[in-house]
Amino acid sequence: MEFSKSSWPTPEFDDNNEPHFLFMITPPRSGSTAMSELINSSHRTMILQGRGEGQWLIPGMCEEDRWNTEKKIDYSSVKAVWLRQFQGVQKLVKNVDVVIEKSPPNMMRIQDLLSTFKNHSLLATNREPCAYSASTLYRQYNAGSLGPVERRVILNRCIDEWIKRSKIIREIVVTLDSPLLTYEKFCGSTSSIINKLQLPTGVAETINTEAVVKVKDYKLQKIENQNERQISKLTNVEVESMKDTLEKHEDLLYFFGY
Repeated sequence: MEFSKSSWPTPEFDDNNEPHFLFMITPPRSGSTAMSELINSSHRTMILQGRGEGQWLIPGMCEEDRWNTEKKIDYSSVKAVWLRQFQGVQKLVKNVDVVIEKSPPNMMRIQDLLSTFKNHSLLATNREPCAYSASTLYRQYNAGSLGPVERRVILNRCIDEWIKRSKIIREIVVTLDSPLLTYEKFCGSTSSIINKLQLPTGVAETINTEAVVKVKDYKLQKIENQNERQISKLTNVEVESMKDTLEKHEDLLYFFGY
């Protein structure tokens, strides 16, 4: 298959200079930004772009079909763009040797990404499904202008997404022996992330677990569990409807501690 250079650029890079990639296996709106911001408090870490998602540096990678498992990816472009970005930063900050990469659709093709880079580790995360759904409703939609039927349709679709993606995350945790740290456990003790990371020697010790972080359009703040605030925006009927669906997936909820 031929790939368009406009969609899949291949800039020059040094093939002998690779960082350690920390791939965060995460759904959207599930706390990965707070986690990556905290990890990135180290002077030895970096992110590839402002959101910590390298997919946005490659036009072909962030197209509408990015969640499609059959999507064709030019991994030579991914390697060239990401390593060129790392090497550019490394020229300015010599001691950077870890790249935090948290593009959510990476979970659909993680084996291929791991095969593309020499040095890597994983960290899986997830968030309580009703809080995830509430966050999605208010982040992606003008929730205040929606009627009860429209809201219910969106929330039920969010629950279906959570179930589908959580099954993929569980498979990665089990088959690739990935550490797992849920949003809730992280918020309860930010220092818990240190023992979950499998980074080069000495990197974890340089992370400031008390750092304030910038998440989306919120002001700089200490990390706090936002689940209760998010779920409180929903009606009891909406929450019960989602729980009815989730009851059929008790094993999945149990795996993540929900």
